[in-house]
This record gives sequence, structure tokens and C-alpha cells, in this order.
Amino acid sequence: MTLPVIGLDAIARVATPDVVFGAVRDALIAHAEGRTSVPAPMVLEFPDHAGDCHVKAGYVDGSPYFVVKIASTFASVNNGLMLVVDATTGAPAAVLADEGMLTAWRTAAAGALITDAMTPAGVDEVAVLGTGEQARLQVLWLRELRPLRKVQVWGRRPEAVESLCAAFVADGLDAQPDALGGAACVIATTAAREPLPAELFRSAIHVTGVGTDMPGKGELPVEVFAGALVATDDHAQCLDHGDFGNAVRAGVVTDDVDLAVGAVLRDGLDRTRRSVADLTGIGAADAAVAAAVLEQLVR
Repeated sequence: MTLPVIGLDAIARVATPDVVFGAVRDALIAHAEGRTSVPAPMVLEFPDHAGDCHVKAGYVDGSPYFVVKIASTFASVNNGLMLVVDATTGAPAAVLADEGMLTAWRTAAAGALITDAMTPAGVDEVAVLGTGEQARLQVLWLRELRPLRKVQVWGRRPEAVESLCAAFVADGLDAQPDALGGAACVIATTAAREPLPAELFRSAIHVTGVGTDMPGKGELPVEVFAGALVATDDHAQCLDHGDFGNAVRAGVVTDDVDLAVGAVLRDGLDRTRRSVADLTGIGAADAAVAAAVLEQLVR
């Protein structure tokens, strides 16, 4: 039997925000409850080509499938695929040749879900740090969950900031360059290996960090964790190579203060307290999204 290879066009037709949000939320809650199998991720780096590749796997209890995912970024261009495997026989079921987009969408969904859950309901202005694909997706997917009045954009390259602001305006948002610490909600999406300027976070009630996804990265100043409610998508991963781990090693917080993102989504929390969410990306979310997409495709 020939293994089906499903391309991005077919995937995009069924991977609606409702499908992705539902799959990611369920996976994060299952992970918080210990109902997933998620081995440690593998990262390959290709500095001569400005590239890295992440290999993740995951399974959510009761799902018909588990997934092994390859997601790469070379010279700011994303690519990848997901191998979907029958969880009852071990037989490969399909290859989702998603060009890295399912990873991008599940990251955006996870960020939007926890940002919405931890940010006070009346906050309708956000600052996004970074100017890449994920910066735009985080804002657009958050808008699916709450009204947004204004977006501030910060980046190191003025031309990239202007370009992203123009894209947001085309999407119907009021976007302005330079997030100089005036937003109550800050979303960091950079690949920084040194902390971003502390003044960007001075007015933040809530901070979500999605860019620190491998050893050596670190975008959030460790001080933002001091006294804050902290949520992590995977305690061990975030302690090993997330911004949370950087704060622990700096002595700003202890390694037992974090809540599971899935528990926050399930139970809620006090939104009046200052909070930080550290997302490193979990294979269970990849598995849940891939399974949901394949189930839509084979109906």
C-alpha cells in the first residue's frame, strides 16, 4: 500500500482555527493531567546555513494516532512534515507535508489560548516583540478569542517593523511601531539569545514568550518572572531550555513555582495578578492537531 502524502493545500482546507484551537486546548489539558506521552525533543543546528531542525513526537491517550514531526527553519524559511502513525498497529497512516505550517498554527493557538486565559478581560492592546511569521500569527489568533483595539510592534529592523505594521493594518488592526513598554499584554516571538530590553515589559500585566524553544535561546529578561504567576507548557522542557529555566538558574524564582498551562486553561486563575507564560512547544499538541486534521481529511 502506498503511504498517502497530503499537501498543504488540502491540510489548510480543514485545519480551521476551531479545529486547531480545540485540538491544542485538549492536548495541553491532557498533558497537565498526565495523559500524554511526550519524549524529549531533538534539535539539530546548521549554523553554516542559518538553520535548525526540531524533531518532536507525541501521543495523547485514547487518540487513534501518534505523531513524529520534523520542523525546520533555514534562513527564516520554515518547512517540515508530520508522520502520522496508527497507535494500535504502529503502521504509518499518512505523511502531512505541511511545510511547517501546522507547527506555526499550533504555536499560535497555544500562545493565544494562554494569553487570553491569563490577561485581564478588559485588555485590548498588545505589544508583539519580533517581526516574523509567528509575531503576526500570535496576534491574529489572539483576535479570534478577544477583541483587539491596538497592536504595538517592536523589532530590531525598522523596515521589518513597518512591514508587519502594514500587514496588521491590512488585517483590520490599528498597528503602530515601537512597543516602548506601554502595553499591558506583551507577546515575545523572537529567536533572541540575549534578553530583550527590560523597558519593553515595564507596563506588562501579562507576558507570553514563545521564541525560546531550544537550548541557547533566551528572550525574556529573568526579572519579569519575579513575583509573577508562572505557567509552563511542559515543566521539564521549560526548565531545561525555556525562559523559565533561565530565571530559575538566575535565582529569580524556584523551580517549583510554575503551573501547567493546561491546568490554567482547565481551571482558570486570578487574572489580576501579574503573570508570565513560557511555551516551548510540546509533541502532544503536534499529535493532537495532526490527528484532528487527518480525521477531517478521511471523513
